[in-house]
Amino acid sequence: MVTSVWNKPGTIANAFWERGWDFEAPETAPLPVYDMHGHMGSHNAIYFARCDAPEMVKHLKRSGIRRLVFSHHHALWGEFRNAQVRDICSQFPDVLRFYVAINPHRPQYIEEDLKLYDSFKPYVVGLKILAGYHKVVVTDKRYEKAMEFAAERKLPVLFHTWNGCPFNGLDPMTQLCKRYPTVTFFIGHSFSNWQAAKKLADQTENTYFELTSLPGQYGMIEHLVQEVGSKRIIFGTDMPWFDEFQHIGGILSAEISDEAKKDILCGNIERLLGKDW
Repeated sequence: MVTSVWNKPGTIANAFWERGWDFEAPETAPLPVYDMHGHMGSHNAIYFARCDAPEMVKHLKRSGIRRLVFSHHHALWGEFRNAQVRDICSQFPDVLRFYVAINPHRPQYIEEDLKLYDSFKPYVVGLKILAGYHKVVVTDKRYEKAMEFAAERKLPVLFHTWNGCPFNGLDPMTQLCKRYPTVTFFIGHSFSNWQAAKKLADQTENTYFELTSLPGQYGMIEHLVQEVGSKRIIFGTDMPWFDEFQHIGGILSAEISDEAKKDILCGNIERLLGKDW
């Protein structure tokens, strides 16, 4: 009879199964978890059980997430300013961090928010670009100011990506990653295709592949670890679109080593950003 990873003493999965990860008592957790891809706020296309900061933070604590880095839905559409997102984070300083939302259809907002970037500290982590929804290819000139800013400061930029998408698929993302070698690219959803992720990883060194929606696809985590390497993979959920517990469970139950799980859940981000950010 095969023993489940959850029942193997000494494993990260067993530690989670036996006692959970109590955010209020972090010394009992086997490791921190950093969710590098979140959102906040309502959305016209879906109902969310929790999409505002107080309810989201409660759920993050229940699931043992040390930090959530998010972009606000309404800031991405230009209905809400990034300064307001900074104010939300300041109410939950131990848990929330944010990406400055970049909307190519609001160039005046981009310019204003980049000037305000330092005032967003210590809560700001980098930028977020959602080209597939804005219908503007990532290589377009309308992103240049934001990308040059990120390059100068060596910031991470999270991109929503999808294989075959003309706005953020493999070809335009490859061009962009090579154009800005000092930017750390977080490849949201990893194109939802491990073959595309491998092609980009093989051609670049400044890319990290994020896992939103992938733990539910059988074998996807194992393929990514084998082809891209655990040192290039980061954890994310798209919360509130997906649930923290489901994604953590997907990583912990994957047929990969505990070392690889640590890389994904916390190690790679701590190498990039440190342990206190």
